[in-house]
Amino acid sequence: MGFGRRMRLLAPVAWASAAVAVAVVLLARLLLVLGMSPAAGVASGDGAWALLAAAALLGAGTLGGAGLWHALMLARLVRIRGIDRLIAALGAGVAVLGAVVVIACALEPALGRALLAAAAPLWLAGLAAAALALAMVVHARGARTHPAPGTVLVLGAGLRGRDVGPLLRRRVERGAEEWRAALAERPDARLVVSGGQGPDEVRTEASAMAEHLVERCGVPPEAIDLEDASRSTRENLALSRPLVGVPGRAPLVVVTSEYHAYRTAWLLAEAGLDGTVVGAWTRPSYRPGATLREALAIAADLRWWCAAGALAAWALAIGLLLAT
Repeated sequence: MGFGRRMRLLAPVAWASAAVAVAVVLLARLLLVLGMSPAAGVASGDGAWALLAAAALLGAGTLGGAGLWHALMLARLVRIRGIDRLIAALGAGVAVLGAVVVIACALEPALGRALLAAAAPLWLAGLAAAALALAMVVHARGARTHPAPGTVLVLGAGLRGRDVGPLLRRRVERGAEEWRAALAERPDARLVVSGGQGPDEVRTEASAMAEHLVERCGVPPEAIDLEDASRSTRENLALSRPLVGVPGRAPLVVVTSEYHAYRTAWLLAEAGLDGTVVGAWTRPSYRPGATLREALAIAADLRWWCAAGALAAWALAIGLLLAT
């Protein structure tokens, strides 16, 4: 991945992280003004404890709120996977822990400070998730304008029976819009649909997507190419490469869901493909849990960096606890 491209991809998360840091500082200042810092009874470190408390409030609010909201949305999902149950459980656990910390700080400040310090990596994870959510918004704004594509690649998602589910339908229809808008400048533009058959699906996602394009969107079958073996976003991009990377097929536009677009842009660059990633509209009620799912996927990709960050956060928080 070129340096310039890496910087363009890093810019949204840099701006978002700065915004989250400013929010933490402002909230810490408010806690100090209101006399609500957890540093009661200690001689020093009031500002540092206020910062940690602010990070905990924002971090727990992000993880707990998004996870609990996702738990309420489970009944509306096309299919419930293990990751969905994990997100719901995470939300409940963080909400309970946050309540325990607040009560402990009010009744026994020393215990409250110990709990705050011990859970520092969790608060950091919540702040990272909040920064990711903002980065998604920043990236989406930058992807609104792009050259007329020679190829539109639509990434798969879960089916509902033999048909595309609501999430995938929006991706497919956004792909058809991108393809149709390109025809004035690129009459040879192609639509590529990518998605294999999951263990709980009766057909490949690509076949259902192509059928929807032809029957509901009016796209001629001869304009559609299928990639029907992939089982993940990385495989979507890797296995579609022979269809999108050939001469005359550029520029490339990749269509996925809004919450998935930013991570897909990184994976596209990692795969060595040039292109713009655009997001299809996603129900607002679905976005919080989907954002946490993306955060967990990124954490899995960057697990060693995440582990180092967690250890650093824990060491700093325990050092503050011992110093006071």
